[in-house]
Amino acid sequence: MKNAQASTPAISFSWCHDATAEDALCKLYLDNVSADYISHSELQGERADAPGNWRADLPEVIRGEIRAALSHDWEHGDSTLLAVATAGEAIVGMALVSIDTRQRASKSFAALDDLVLLPSVRGSGIGSLLVEWVATELRSHGIARLFLECGAHNLTAQQFFQGRGFKQVSVVMLRELDAVAVSAAVDDKDGDRG
Repeated sequence: MKNAQASTPAISFSWCHDATAEDALCKLYLDNVSADYISHSELQGERADAPGNWRADLPEVIRGEIRAALSHDWEHGDSTLLAVATAGEAIVGMALVSIDTRQRASKSFAALDDLVLLPSVRGSGIGSLLVEWVATELRSHGIARLFLECGAHNLTAQQFFQGRGFKQVSVVMLRELDAVAVSAAVDDKDGDRG
């Protein structure tokens, strides 16, 4: 695929297995995600310790996730893959994808865990093309559904994904149980009392 300008390198998409890309991928992620990016999977995993608050060891956590994904591929039935968008030799976008290997759902599925682009290519269509490339690859391997989640305040991402055919199917809520107890006699605003 060629861009409209002849001087702009062609954009290509691929599953990345190049261990030498680890530093660039870590930098891409760490430099381009804000606290609004945090959703329940970051809280359920090792990335964040509270809504809007990344863990102090996020760089090490991301490096470990990227390192693991770089070593995975379809042929070995691995569950986490990393796709990249490149312009010439430069990585301009990445997508971390988890494949359901339990196969208990009625339809096979994957999750788009992360989609990160350089700010300089946002709005250029590369993000859309990367999402479509991933979807085509998944479909060619028999995957029927692609899930993702966005932080509640990441409205730009929510709009982006809705524009690419994703639909909201749930609302995830959190109640902190180790925080100071919310009044045991919560105002009965929800009508639970008879």
